[in-house]
Amino acid sequence: MSIRTVHPRRSIAALAAGSAAVVALSIAPTVTPVAAADPVRWDVPREGPLPSAARSFVVTDTNNAVAMVEPLATGAIAGHVQYRAGFAVRRAQRGPGCRTQWLEIEERAWVCGDRGELSVSPPAAPLAIPDGDSSLPWPYAFTGRDGVRAYKTEAAAIALSDNASDFDLWEANWGFAVESLTGAGDGRVLRSRSGYFLRRRDVYRASPTTFEGAAFRQLEGGERGIPFGWVALGATRVYGVASESGPSEALARLSPVRVYEVRGSSRRAMARIGPDRWARADHLRWIAPEPPPSRVDLARRERWIDVDVSTQTLIAYEGAEPVYATMVSTGGERSPTQPGVFRIWGRYVAHTMDNTESAHLPNHFRLGDVPYVQFFDDDRGLHGVYWHDQFGTPRSHGCVNLSPRDARWLFRFTAGQLRPGWISRAMAEGEGTIVRVRGRFRQR
Repeated sequence: MSIRTVHPRRSIAALAAGSAAVVALSIAPTVTPVAAADPVRWDVPREGPLPSAARSFVVTDTNNAVAMVEPLATGAIAGHVQYRAGFAVRRAQRGPGCRTQWLEIEERAWVCGDRGELSVSPPAAPLAIPDGDSSLPWPYAFTGRDGVRAYKTEAAAIALSDNASDFDLWEANWGFAVESLTGAGDGRVLRSRSGYFLRRRDVYRASPTTFEGAAFRQLEGGERGIPFGWVALGATRVYGVASESGPSEALARLSPVRVYEVRGSSRRAMARIGPDRWARADHLRWIAPEPPPSRVDLARRERWIDVDVSTQTLIAYEGAEPVYATMVSTGGERSPTQPGVFRIWGRYVAHTMDNTESAHLPNHFRLGDVPYVQFFDDDRGLHGVYWHDQFGTPRSHGCVNLSPRDARWLFRFTAGQLRPGWISRAMAEGEGTIVRVRGRFRQR
């Protein structure tokens, strides 16, 4: 995307945490369904009427196109529309910041004609969130070493061009979404959503977590009022007594638990999770609901989100009723997720996060097409992760990390749903869903 969120430096080794070793990349040759190839296309004229046969404007900029509220480049941003999406044109006019003409594709949504071309095909735009059960909008992969060549054309990738102008060099463990896979054997070539081409042998597959939360009532079951949660740490053992003694059995990380009582204090406290079943309390994370902030309209059952940093959990509400709960990963000690009551100001189906502009750093990270991003506090947001599954442990740069399935669920839950062809939307003042962040993480 043309707009990036730049975070502080992150350990390259940490980026791959939770990812599998180099394994076979299984990606079907797919392309997002959009407008078919057109027999006739036109550039947008610098002035005057548009061709009478033109039925749509198709975005050809691989970085997508910015939609402005008014036909000028320095105004308010309405959002971003997707590469190869086709839109009906309501009207065209000249305006600052566009070499050709600004095209109105929706009310208060103008796109510069430089970012695409006119077509005889009818408007055709993909859904913002693809249909189906997939937790992620696309397959993802990582570069397997430093110095991987990201070619600018498929022909250069196939030819393994040594011309330095034909490629950029990517560092190890840079993540990206895969749009398509062509070729066979060692000659297979991946196309990234950002328009680069990489050889299959230079990358490895991302293995996103299958962890997910669930409807609050489902997690609560028939034991209302009994806290529920999840196992956050590995090597968790279950004992028959309230101490780490005697026979024990393993308890899988990320598995759900109920907490009936806690005995002891500090890091040696034990939690009873069933009859004669005890586990270290500091290995578990369970919900601790609190009353909603005063800004929530309870009478209207306004939707809002509560992030509890102290328990590394999130609850989605409709008014005073909790409807969904899950475990998250918030900001680490050096870049904590700040407490407060906020509103989501921007929603992105995918957004690139990196620190590649920090030239003084010896290593850089780049996570392309981070899925289901919802910014609420400057560049801090809710978003899915395809590079780790360490939920229950703070480790982000200040954002609230979610499993892909949880991130998709929240993206559908919050205000400001995206129309077909749109991949981001800027929220008007007071329009975005409320997000409350509270608490401070302390290892129990």
